[in-house]
Amino acid sequence: MSNKKRLVNDEIRTHNVQVITDEGENLWEMTLKEAKQLASERELDLMEIWKNWNITIVKLLDYWKFLYRQKKQEQKNKQKWKNPDLKTIRITFKMSDHDMQTRVKQAKKFASNWHPLKVTLMLRWRENHYAWLAMEKMETFIWLLEEEYKLDWTIKKNWNTFIAMLKVKK
Repeated sequence: MSNKKRLVNDEIRTHNVQVITDEGENLWEMTLKEAKQLASERELDLMEIWKNWNITIVKLLDYWKFLYRQKKQEQKNKQKWKNPDLKTIRITFKMSDHDMQTRVKQAKKFASNWHPLKVTLMLRWRENHYAWLAMEKMETFIWLLEEEYKLDWTIKKNWNTFIAMLKVKK
């Protein structure tokens, strides 16, 4: 049964049930009326776990506590599988060393949050004649990030733009 459609207490429609406590102890088979009486004595709820043609398995538990734990587990799983955002840093052909260090600091901050990085360098006008210098600039930038990132695939040139994808080292 899906978690959304669990039958609780008076919603359960059957004659015989097998009761299991919240700790997993089996209380064996009894009538639904006896199981409801047992649940009310212990101030707990009956929740249908599994249903067959001849018997239904129910669990004695605090239903609201169960929902709370389930919600917390879903939140935890959601946080665990959250994909980090791709961050982009643009560097330029005429960038000074100080500006380059600023971009490196920003990239290191991204690495601390496990974000992959895309580095782009766009050449304009006459800069296209010096593509080999632009390639050296990209390699220098990537070398400065060698401790935090590794090159995902080689530096590619697409028209007048150099692109490099970096992954965080584990």
